[in-house]
Amino acid sequence: MPKQSFFGTGVDWDFDTLSGLITNRGEELIHEIGMRCVCNLEDTFAGQIEQTHVPRKRNIFGCDICTGDGYIFRNPKKIIALITSINERKDWLAEGWAIPGDCTMSVQPDYAISGHDQVTFTRPQSIPDGQVIIRGAGTMSDNSARDTKVVTDEDRLWYCATDAIWCEDEDGIVYSNSDFSLNSSKVIKWFGNQPAIGKKYTIKYNAYLEWIAFNPPNERRDRNRDLGARVPLRKKHAVFVNRDPRIRAEDKVPFCSRIQSC
Repeated sequence: MPKQSFFGTGVDWDFDTLSGLITNRGEELIHEIGMRCVCNLEDTFAGQIEQTHVPRKRNIFGCDICTGDGYIFRNPKKIIALITSINERKDWLAEGWAIPGDCTMSVQPDYAISGHDQVTFTRPQSIPDGQVIIRGAGTMSDNSARDTKVVTDEDRLWYCATDAIWCEDEDGIVYSNSDFSLNSSKVIKWFGNQPAIGKKYTIKYNAYLEWIAFNPPNERRDRNRDLGARVPLRKKHAVFVNRDPRIRAEDKVPFCSRIQSC
């Protein structure tokens, strides 16, 4: 917010008003620092001691630390920030800078956000197009030898779900909330009527969405003073899930980062 400059002409920024705008009109989020997992080994000298120096693709599962993301998220903090949808910015969409559903986040001056950090919304939102799951994928084929954190009557969800909107399998059979439960461990647990193992089904649900700063934040500075960054955000599953087409369908268990609390 501008105010009269102490230098007599022009205007200057009123940092108290700017900070107050974000505090009073923003929303509570959880911010975590994102960085490459150690499974992305890129040390060129590592070849002298082991043969794993070739960088791994993010979605090759098997790492117990990042569980397939290729990134880890640490040091969760509650912050207040302004969230703005970019759906109306057709220039950004046309240039390929963003995709429908992306948004931007404006943070307080002098608060540090970096590329690939994670932000979790504290209000439930729906998965716009739902999630397609193979029933029992977490314990099928090669996954039976992995610690997928699910058992035979469970499937992995992308996010911490609050409630289901609709669930239907490839044969058109509809399932209700009396057939399964959703919990904070990003799991759907089946205990009633359910798809057969190996059947595909789609579920649309409300959840606490996780977002990734998929591009470096846009710094905003004036006279070498930080006005607060504008951070581009994209839903986590759009950044990390199913990016490698060589992986078989039964291998595509959508892992997520460990659940953290502030």
